[in-house]
Amino acid sequence: MTGFGRAEIANDRFEMVAEVRALNNRYLEISIRLPKSLASYEYGLKEVVKRYVLRGKISITINFRDMLNLTENFVLKKESVRFYRTILEQIRKEAGLDDPIKLEHLLQFSELLEPDDVELKDDELEKALNEVMEKALTSLNNMRREEGRNMIVDIRERVSGIGSKLEEIDAQGKDNPRRELEKLTLRLTELIRSGEVDRNRLELELAMISDRVDITEECTRMRSHLQLFRDVLDHEEEVGKKLTFILQEMQRESNTIGSKTTEISISHSIIGIKEEIEKIREQVQNLE
Repeated sequence: MTGFGRAEIANDRFEMVAEVRALNNRYLEISIRLPKSLASYEYGLKEVVKRYVLRGKISITINFRDMLNLTENFVLKKESVRFYRTILEQIRKEAGLDDPIKLEHLLQFSELLEPDDVELKDDELEKALNEVMEKALTSLNNMRREEGRNMIVDIRERVSGIGSKLEEIDAQGKDNPRRELEKLTLRLTELIRSGEVDRNRLELELAMISDRVDITEECTRMRSHLQLFRDVLDHEEEVGKKLTFILQEMQRESNTIGSKTTEISISHSIIGIKEEIEKIREQVQNLE
């Protein structure tokens, strides 16, 4: 969702430049800096932004130059006049001058006047503002789209890597019940030798192994999540929130597979999958 866009419009009445910056954000947050003379257009410009952007922190600056000087009214800053007159009096005394202070001396200081913006509002100006905003947003989206294409290539590679690791886990997991049964047999043999065999304990152990070590169902669900992720990425426009939800489900299946095995090789593969899911999650935050 990051990017930058810029556009400008100029005619015999005005010149305006719009700059748009976008940062990652879960929701759409719009901030617009306008000259006081254009403040009444803020709401309309935000509506324009909503047609181009769905998520992100959007910061917009519009610089405006009035070629007909319709907004160049000035207000006298009386405190500044008194301040500079006092300064001139002190300079005159320190320099030992007898010449009186004149108006032309005070006019050397530009700080005596400040602009008093007059609000402008007409159809031509509104049309130009909307146009320059749309051009800047189009420029922004072109940059974001290019960034998104590069990001999606990387995401697809990571999803493919997760799929490869999943197939390895599934292949190793087919022997998981047998290996766990062998471990259980050893434990039962020790119990028999010690004379501590308990039927209820035996039934509990058998029930646990049948439920705890079979990861077939989790692998099947993970494949389904991976395929859904690819489908959303390839065929839908607004993908960010949906992909985030799918990644949460993938993380949940990974945790379950990890909890159902004591095999080091499977545990290492699960760690790798979780790392890839987290990297993909960070990138998906940048997608609308």
